Amino acid sequence: MKQLIVIGNGFDIHCGLKSSYSDFFVDRFETLFCTDKENTKQIEELEDDLDGRRRKILSFISKIRGQLNFSSNDNNDCDYFKRYKKKFFSEKRDITRWDLFFLFADACVDKSVNNYEWQDVESLIFDVISIALNANGAYKMNYAENVSIGPREDKGIKLFSKLVYDLSFTGRDTTEEITAELLKELKKFENIFAEYITNQIDLNQTNSGYIDNAIMLYKHISKYNLSNSNFKSDKVDVLSFNYSLDDRFKDILDKETDDNRLETWSNIHGIAHGEKTPYYPAPIFGIDSHGIISQNGKLDLRVSFTKAYRVIENEINEIRSSSGYAGEDLITIYGHSLGVADYSYFEAIFDENNLYYSDCKIEYYYYPGKNNQEKLIKRQEAITRLYNLLTNYGNSLSETHGDNIVNKLNLENRLRVIPSE
Repeated sequence: MKQLIVIGNGFDIHCGLKSSYSDFFVDRFETLFCTDKENTKQIEELEDDLDGRRRKILSFISKIRGQLNFSSNDNNDCDYFKRYKKKFFSEKRDITRWDLFFLFADACVDKSVNNYEWQDVESLIFDVISIALNANGAYKMNYAENVSIGPREDKGIKLFSKLVYDLSFTGRDTTEEITAELLKELKKFENIFAEYITNQIDLNQTNSGYIDNAIMLYKHISKYNLSNSNFKSDKVDVLSFNYSLDDRFKDILDKETDDNRLETWSNIHGIAHGEKTPYYPAPIFGIDSHGIISQNGKLDLRVSFTKAYRVIENEINEIRSSSGYAGEDLITIYGHSLGVADYSYFEAIFDENNLYYSDCKIEYYYYPGKNNQEKLIKRQEAITRLYNLLTNYGNSLSETHGDNIVNKLNLENRLRVIPSE
């Protein structure tokens, strides 16, 4: 059997890594804005400090703006972020513009940070650059109807947009310069996240903790079975959307187990690394390219933030040993939210395997919840995510019957949605 395993952040969380959106941002916000707190567990514990910080930022911008005098024909302004950073932060605590965008999103977006998934970060990045570059189109996040920050009260999207305009402005009213600055700041933010992940991982710790859990979970979802006479001839590839484990995991498996079926391990969005592995491309946060097109010969500068563009720019393909995933008997998806931003990757995999006409099977593992009501909801959500992915893929097929792909896979018993115990 030839198996492709696609893993998302749920794999790392299951293995004990604190890699969720809320885990990272609680740590980040605590470090930047709440110096008197340590080891906070929930974002709610920081809300008073964060709200106070947001009020101070708005007050600071208002004060600076009041001190600037321009003629009526002057289209310049100042870089409010750089002035704020210079006044309130040392070089050792390298705050980025994106830290402040996420800080204000915590107040303006109509969704609790504790319920965010990483696809929400990608959606927020899309909204920020769309606002900053005056790009047309609908926003991806839902914003609160009314938001109050100090004396300011407004609709969530309006207040957030104003804040993004101010904190993305570089002092010159050129979209090219704003694009370059936001991309440079995003790379800094990505390196901060890489360090956060790296500090939690010790590849030499194979008898307990994260690595040991990863070995056991991998063996489970890869159908580890020495009693099967055909087991040794099986081949496994892993496509990881995470930034944690990398192709060195193959060596760990060879050393710690008798499982040598793993052919390739590829990190499609880069790898979190420390000083000992500087040759690995850093993680990227990117947006989906759907809906971003150049019109009338004019380039849409948001292209620079798409995942496909960032993968090329960061030379991530240089470290990937796989050249594709054709001819798979089984595609296993574990701990992945199947967000729209990643549809393009799955479409490519399904195309490579001629999914409609082949015998390739798909199994999707999901977190089942703790009680009966949650189990019912989680299963409905998981089936809906897989259904939407496959239906979207079917619509991309040239065949008129592509919209029946889910029915076809069901009839041929090629779909399974599995609770991960």
